[in-house]
Amino acid sequence: MVELNHGQSGAAQAENAASAARARLISICIPTCNRAALLEQALASCAAQTYREFEIVVGDDSRDDSAQRVVEAWHARCDRPIRYRRNAPRLGQAANVNRLFARAHGARLVLLHDDDLLEPTALSTLDACWREHPDLVAAFGTQRVIADDGSARPDATERLNRDYRRVPERAGRLAVPALAGIDQMFPNNGYLVDTLAARRIGYRTRSEVGDACDFDFGLRLCVEASAVYFVDEFVSVSRETALSISTHALPAMHAFAQLRDSAVPPAAQAARADALRRIAPRAASAYARAGEAAGAWRVLLSKHYPLRERLRARFLYHLMLAARATFASPARGRLA
Repeated sequence: MVELNHGQSGAAQAENAASAARARLISICIPTCNRAALLEQALASCAAQTYREFEIVVGDDSRDDSAQRVVEAWHARCDRPIRYRRNAPRLGQAANVNRLFARAHGARLVLLHDDDLLEPTALSTLDACWREHPDLVAAFGTQRVIADDGSARPDATERLNRDYRRVPERAGRLAVPALAGIDQMFPNNGYLVDTLAARRIGYRTRSEVGDACDFDFGLRLCVEASAVYFVDEFVSVSRETALSISTHALPAMHAFAQLRDSAVPPAAQAARADALRRIAPRAASAYARAGEAAGAWRVLLSKHYPLRERLRARFLYHLMLAARATFASPARGRLA
């Protein structure tokens, strides 16, 4: 006797199962460049995740095969898929990240820079936000700071999350998602984001946004997003390398320009004005130190440089930096 199945066909059932698996799959995207030893630690933090439905996707811009050897070693001892691609010629940060987004198989992805780490419960914590709010576009948490040698930096941790307004009173679904980008709450990595949204927003090149590509991505993502969630739990670990410390001020001028020129919803206009006032002193200094005297003067003379800051010695110092940049390069220093 032939038993008739009036339900779904086998092919339809398989397709639904595959779709459900993809919805649960999280792609951890790691761009790497000449930091094989740190990549090893980043991969170890991925392998330690309590949430097990993930894949690791690595895009390698290194000059040699040291990162490839690290990934191959992890293939032998990690029970999760690791997909690796060496970029030849190298792509640069923006194109490398965008290619990783394109290669992600999961419906959601996490960006993890090769010098940073994920907390063991990172994926579980962020996935729980999604289960509570299925319409989310992105979720993120707080960051711990460690020194270059891996030692804990508790004071820097407290300062980082306070300065970027990742504080308990803001926990939960944000009423105005754009605020996460405007206030720089949205972190440079370690967030969970809808893959299609990440691809649509994408990273812009250094020629477009300077050294503020992480900030630019977070700002544009949050301005467009319908729902963003902040969980007041440690999710990622930010490493203070010598390079990150030395370049910390440089993105300020690019972040200032992006924030000033971006369209934001009416409900976020006041927050943008406040953010510009906070960034302006650092932006003026960064412009001057970079030899961009015209940019420094525009910030110093703008409404965004707070009056209270003009009464402090730092304002005189910034004036001195701008003047020195002007005289050092008159052609670049002339106001347009």
